Amino acid sequence: MATKKLRRAGLSQELCDRLSRHQITTCRDFLCLSLLELMKVTGQSYWNVQKLLCKVSLACAPKMQTAYEMKMKRAINPSSAFFSTTLDGLDKALHGGVACGSLTEVKLIFTVFTAVAPKGHNL
Repeated sequence: MATKKLRRAGLSQELCDRLSRHQITTCRDFLCLSLLELMKVTGQSYWNVQKLLCKVSLACAPKMQTAYEMKMKRAINPSSAFFSTTLDGLDKALHGGVACGSLTEVKLIFTVFTAVAPKGHNL
């Protein structure tokens, strides 16, 4: 989300042009600057820069989601909640497989690809 362009964050065209002259084009670029730097680059007051920071922060932040909403989504579509290991015993022990979105899932996929890759091919 931080790579979102400032033009899509709801800032005025004039302000976006002014920021792009200083190589500030993404939300990350904007949010990494101090208030003083932003005041200098934008030519705006302290309070206006505070408002801009809030606007850009809200534009690049992901939609809020409660744990309950996440649980309900998984209950509606349980197949999306777990990544099957294709080993019945292991899937049962893990109550359906490896939880999607976990770092373990990434390591598991890497391990599988390493195991099936032809010899001499490094991943």
